[in-house]
Amino acid sequence: MSKKVLIGALLGSVATAAAWKLLPNEKKAVLKQRVNETATDLADWTTDYALDALDIVDAKLAETEATDRFSGVVDGVKGAKDKAKQKASHLADRLTNDDFDQETADIRRELAAAAHPDDNDDPVVDDDIVIDATDNKAEDKKDTK
Repeated sequence: MSKKVLIGALLGSVATAAAWKLLPNEKKAVLKQRVNETATDLADWTTDYALDALDIVDAKLAETEATDRFSGVVDGVKGAKDKAKQKASHLADRLTNDDFDQETADIRRELAAAAHPDDNDDPVVDDDIVIDATDNKAEDKKDTK
């Protein structure tokens, strides 16, 4: 069968070459123009098809990236929401603890018993923490009047 195909291709080529030689120059020019136009149209169609295919692939990739980004954002928001719930639960447990007043009193005692850095007996110290501001309330009221 391959011999028949080869012989057919050779005979077809010979017939085409003979027909081309016998054609007048005007018809050759018209035929060349039509072949060039068809080749140009085919190249344009192939380019348009390839660009359309690339646009479709780009759109699908963008959708996938957007979905991935959106799911990442959603996961981040869920994580932040869970952390906020945990912190709120911890804070609520801490504030509703029955020993809150006792813990506050213990902290005040520890701060009052702490050695002052200047180690002098001045009632006014250079600490930034005010343990009890009740003594200053009367003076503050006098200053504002």
